[in-house]
Amino acid sequence: MGITLKTEKDKRKFIYFTFLFLIICLFALQGCANSGKPHYDVENYLLSYTAPAFENKIKLDKTIRISRFTIAAAYNNQNMIFRTNDYNVDFFNYNRWAVNPADMTADILLRDMQESGLFLAVFSRYAVEETRFLIQGGINDFFLRIGDKSKVAVIAMEITLKDSQQKEATKKIVFQKKYSREETLTDQSPYGYCQAMSKALKDISQQITTDVYAAIKASAN
Repeated sequence: MGITLKTEKDKRKFIYFTFLFLIICLFALQGCANSGKPHYDVENYLLSYTAPAFENKIKLDKTIRISRFTIAAAYNNQNMIFRTNDYNVDFFNYNRWAVNPADMTADILLRDMQESGLFLAVFSRYAVEETRFLIQGGINDFFLRIGDKSKVAVIAMEITLKDSQQKEATKKIVFQKKYSREETLTDQSPYGYCQAMSKALKDISQQITTDVYAAIKASAN
């Protein structure tokens, strides 16, 4: 059944109320659109610490290249992963590593070895210069272990040092060693996780640099 508008006044009222109804519907739809899940900004983290200092050591006239590190498939992403047992793997929704942990670790080790002053030159994987020694690395563990009473940053890696001047394949490998550290969080947050992991990596980096220095010094004699 249609609506009959007898007078001009009735027409104006109809137009007015129709327009008002459309405005109300528009605001209602906008309210529904904004009533969903709130927006959260994702925070990105980088490992950071002061490069270790090395004193009373003679600078070696040798060059090194650090190749791109590999990483176990479970940690091959930018998620800040945590584990509550040997079987469970999870990650923070709104906190991530700024770059892949393998690249982040290799870049920091490169910086530390360059700033150590122990070698003639240390090059990244992108450099084209020829070097005698090559460092290859692999990350085996890189996660936060959450227990009943504590949270611990866990990192484990394997480092291989190779000598390109050696002709025999078996003699090219100067050494292959595993390194691991666990650091308890003092701040129970993703920020505290980043701090603890940074401290753990600093200890590992210092030990790797010391071992590489000793091995190159011995092999050069």
